[in-house]
Amino acid sequence: MPRPRRRCVDCHETWTAEALRRHYRNGCPVNRRAERKRRRKAEADLRRWRRQLREEEQARASLQPRVRGRRRAPREPTPPALIDRLRPPVVVYPMGSPEREHPDFHHDTPGAGPGPGSRAHSPRFAPDNNADPPPWMNGLTPRDYYAQRAQRALLRHGAFRLPDYHRLTVQAFNYKVDTDVTGRAYAKLRRAFPDRLNDLPMDPALQAQATKISAYDAHDVHCCVNSCVAFTGGYAHLEHCPWCFEPRYKPHPTHDRLVPRRTFRYLPIIPRLINMYRNRDMARRLRYRSRRRPDPQKISDIFDGQFYQLLKEELVSVDGNLLGHRFFSRDTDIALGLATDGFGPFKKRDQQCWPLVLVNYNLHPSIRTRLENILCLGVIPGPQSPKEIDTFLEPLIDELEELARGVPAFDNLDRQPFLLHAYLIALFGDMPAVAKLMCMKGHNGKVPCRACKIRGVQGPNSTTLYVPLSRPFDNNPDGIRQYDPLKLPLRTHPEYIEDAIRVEEAANNADADRHSRRTGIKGLSALVRVPGLVFPGSFPHDFMHLIFENIIPTLLDIWTRTGDYETFGLGDEDYLLAPDVWTTIAAACPLTGNTIPRIWMSRARSKNKTSGAHLGEWPRYYQHFIRLVQLINLCIDFEIAYADVQKIREGFAAWVKDYEGFYYMDDPDRLRACTLPLHALLHIADDIEAMGPVWAYWAFPMERFCGALARASKSRHYPYSSINRRVLQVSQLSQIKLIYGLTEELNLEERRENVRRGTGYNEYSDLIFVKPLRVQPIPRTLVGKVANYIANAIGTNQRLVQNALVGSCFKTWGKMQRLETSIDGDIIGGDLIRGATISRNANQTARNASHVRFYSRLSRWRWDTTQAIPVPDDILSYGRAEMFIVIGPSFFRRLAMLTREPEPHHHRIILAVITPFVQLGYHRDADLVEYRLASGNYAGPEIVDVTKVDCLVGRVMTELGDNYVVERTSVVGQMNLLDAAANPN
Repeated sequence: MPRPRRRCVDCHETWTAEALRRHYRNGCPVNRRAERKRRRKAEADLRRWRRQLREEEQARASLQPRVRGRRRAPREPTPPALIDRLRPPVVVYPMGSPEREHPDFHHDTPGAGPGPGSRAHSPRFAPDNNADPPPWMNGLTPRDYYAQRAQRALLRHGAFRLPDYHRLTVQAFNYKVDTDVTGRAYAKLRRAFPDRLNDLPMDPALQAQATKISAYDAHDVHCCVNSCVAFTGGYAHLEHCPWCFEPRYKPHPTHDRLVPRRTFRYLPIIPRLINMYRNRDMARRLRYRSRRRPDPQKISDIFDGQFYQLLKEELVSVDGNLLGHRFFSRDTDIALGLATDGFGPFKKRDQQCWPLVLVNYNLHPSIRTRLENILCLGVIPGPQSPKEIDTFLEPLIDELEELARGVPAFDNLDRQPFLLHAYLIALFGDMPAVAKLMCMKGHNGKVPCRACKIRGVQGPNSTTLYVPLSRPFDNNPDGIRQYDPLKLPLRTHPEYIEDAIRVEEAANNADADRHSRRTGIKGLSALVRVPGLVFPGSFPHDFMHLIFENIIPTLLDIWTRTGDYETFGLGDEDYLLAPDVWTTIAAACPLTGNTIPRIWMSRARSKNKTSGAHLGEWPRYYQHFIRLVQLINLCIDFEIAYADVQKIREGFAAWVKDYEGFYYMDDPDRLRACTLPLHALLHIADDIEAMGPVWAYWAFPMERFCGALARASKSRHYPYSSINRRVLQVSQLSQIKLIYGLTEELNLEERRENVRRGTGYNEYSDLIFVKPLRVQPIPRTLVGKVANYIANAIGTNQRLVQNALVGSCFKTWGKMQRLETSIDGDIIGGDLIRGATISRNANQTARNASHVRFYSRLSRWRWDTTQAIPVPDDILSYGRAEMFIVIGPSFFRRLAMLTREPEPHHHRIILAVITPFVQLGYHRDADLVEYRLASGNYAGPEIVDVTKVDCLVGRVMTELGDNYVVERTSVVGQMNLLDAAANPN
């Protein structure tokens, strides 16, 4: 049956639906106005790349001796170096050379590489006269410069202060948005407080006034009623969706005109970035990128990646025109990252909308992923996922091009006008989301990986493709039977562009489909227009989804023969967990809730899975899993040593090969174990080397934002309109706070976040002591140890100290909290440690927050003895905090009288009484600390200064009687101390 054909609205030729979409995206020959900017930029990249390749080949031919005879081409080509994949080779021609005089030269663009040029190519930078602008104008035209100078004068005279008659409106709007109350609940406030809130503005007037005060509103972008595409770019002039052919417009119910059936509400970023620099505090925070001092031996942020370092050396190009500045050449330049994902507003997978958010990398890592600092661009409405998500990104791409040229702004930190630049350097999300952004087939394609050209193989009686390294049964005569995990055929930016153009220029659907299946690329993404963006280097893998959403669940399903692997294998494999083993694990999960502090996490839920097999030779599978845990710990560290990147690369390569040997076994019937996320582990080291630590681009901020939207109140009948209204209101409130400097005034949270009410002491300014409080003598069993500690601390006789302690009463606190200072200077409450003796809880299900890590002069890191070994320096130890004793000024005055000294040595000492674990041991393979008690009892109490208490720890006990310490920080940094204590010789 022939495919239905549609007529082009411009040239009136008929095409099939797929060919018609390519026809519109490439630009109909009749409608040259719609010729794609992305094509001009991409083709310029290819011309420059091919020219460079020819010159390199000629240079090699002139230097190398001629080789006689024919040489066999290598079966696996050597993968390109990282620098070649991040920045394609570029040639810079001197002035007056024949190449520069060629008529096509001015169309060239640097893409991901540098090249000569002038800002005169861009009309935005056309000078008003022949004189060069002075340097103090920072690249601004005179008109823009003096307009920003006028803003400085307005700021100086308080023009951006909120008028009193708008204050109630802003306060009401802030309350409504911050608490996310429903419209009905908000309307009841006036009736609940009739004498005080008679003037409270109501909806819809409140929303209209907020829009006026913030001077910020969304732009409506027409889109398909089924969210297939947005009518932008090549689709801007269409009246029907090119996918589902639904009409774009509908009649207005009351007026004689047409209105769009559905719109995507885009939230512009340029006004928001300008207002960030207008706010003095935010302008100071935005200097993080330029003021950080990187460690040359470590990768600690995205700015330590090679991609950012290479970008700084390149000239910026927009639409084929070279500009006169380099990427991130000024302290005020902003680095951005784009993330997207589909989520169900009502937790239904068949109903999804797609938020688009930006992460501002100029902010410190501790605050950049807070919800108030995430820039939402809008939410693509559902319930269906978009077919061409890049059409929804066209407004963003236009703004990014404008920001690459430069936008006039005022820096309230330096009190100077400047030209604001911002660049998108990373795009991330789960695999389906990134495949949509890159216009690739994704995990269902024959070439599914976005980073390399490994081919998928099909199992028997299955249409799904998998990507094992070894495929001895592959029937493809040209296929590779064994891939080297360290020498994969990696993609490059020019190859991506060439393949994408070849698909779009295909003569017919068959050719397009053949090229698409061969390369895994469906077309040329509109994102190729973004200055500096590289395919696939700017699209690192999301570590969160790879590991915690795919690899770990897959291993659990294989071990228990459940989920998607219920029919996997024969059921008698030696890696299967016995039913009683998994039942024990499932039962232990919720029980750990009592021994892990509540501030860390909620209680773990039981995972009730069953398995019908026996427990076989599990040590090798256990060691294999422990190696994965070690690699995960290396990857998620805040700082990664450059030397560890190669360990990660080789470690994942060996782990994946062993995984295939354990679970795949080169058996085509077991291909299901070789998923694309498993293969993506081989590219993690390259992503770290190019884009920095995995936490800089994993999807936790995106998931957090989606969670906030899911919790927001929304209409069941019009959920996407409710979500649009919510993200717009949050953006408008943020603008109001920045413009009028109301961040602190409109903050409805407690100023001292999570700080308990208690007593502080000047000598211990970073600690708060919280009730229960007892004023009592020191217990008799502790008097000698407390006296010994004080005598050693002040250098006096222990017996005199002990005599002074007897009969004296001291404040004894039951809880202690450590205070921390955030990057904004706010005081934040840290761990709240409970003294087990004073703050005893009778509730058996209460969470235990008494066990701590502390520093001691007694080592217990020995399995062969229960006696503590004195050491000269502080060493890590673990135990239970019992109480916190304040030795105050009155005691030291009395002690000075007993010792006949004119002045007391100390004013105040606060001691922590800790009962340590009896024995400690470190497991290198699992990076865990094991502890033992003596018949269920702790060791005798130790007395240390409260500053020696480091942090809270949790505990996990097994049915076999083994006990382990669970920490949020690693003890790997203390390995030298542990080894020295465990083996004094």
